[in-house]
Amino acid sequence: MIILRLVSVLCVSAALFSNVAYSASLNIADAVPYPPLYKPVEAIEPSDKPDIVLIGADLVEVAVALGAADLILARPADIDLPGIENTPHKIREWAGVEGVLALRPALVVASSITSQRVLDGLKSVGVQTAMIDRTLPATEKVSRLAALLKLEERGEKLNAAIEADYAAIEPVLLDGRKLRIVHASKMGAGTSFTAGGAETAIHNLILRVGALNAAAEVGRDRYRPVTPEGMIMMAPDVILISEKEIASFGGIDGIWGSYPGIDQTPAGRQRNVIVMRELHVRADAASSGIATKALASALQEMFVKP
Repeated sequence: MIILRLVSVLCVSAALFSNVAYSASLNIADAVPYPPLYKPVEAIEPSDKPDIVLIGADLVEVAVALGAADLILARPADIDLPGIENTPHKIREWAGVEGVLALRPALVVASSITSQRVLDGLKSVGVQTAMIDRTLPATEKVSRLAALLKLEERGEKLNAAIEADYAAIEPVLLDGRKLRIVHASKMGAGTSFTAGGAETAIHNLILRVGALNAAAEVGRDRYRPVTPEGMIMMAPDVILISEKEIASFGGIDGIWGSYPGIDQTPAGRQRNVIVMRELHVRADAASSGIATKALASALQEMFVKP
């Protein structure tokens, strides 16, 4: 019965989504990490010292793009972002109240609801805290963090750069329909293969380029495990992966044999994959405009004839 269902779904997918791409594999991970508007030293007065703890890669990216990297006392350790090499302390995303308090921060900002307990504990002993939810639009994140850092004017200029990139995109249609895109990953659900659904940064990015998040279209939210049948039902035209995860898939070519069902999709048959920077895929922050423009350009190259 399961085999028959898979065959049925595959046949329907092949009939509905049979467009051919013109370029199969594109790597746009070399896009600039964030708008290079300010240098870190430009944000600091001689009397200032690092006293801000940021719990969230998206917040770190915004702070650096605002020229405030040298104000960061501590940030998550596993972030691939130029400009944060001199951060005095690295913390876990699941940092505890005692560990953060020992750093004597003046301000602690988090972007995930899982950090709310830490913020509550710090606030109870007099530390200023703030939550800037990671599901907020990138420009709202910029505005809120810029206000906390007293860099409102810089925040406005950064948002203007982001919105200018948004405005520059040109959506791609195939036979009058929107492209279907899936972010394939091995993060977010243990070691299982997952796809980014609604309520994720990648969902926002896909919508901004005028495409459909195929995982969200079949009712998925966040990053959840995917069965072969589920991937075939999603019928993506394009697979996105993070540069950081290429090795875990066994290289670009390895993705088609390692991710269940993906080779039986339109993207798999045409080998349509786009590789992006990790934070461009997951942050939806200061690099939001750059990521949107880069992905839109890649889709043009992939699907539109020269």
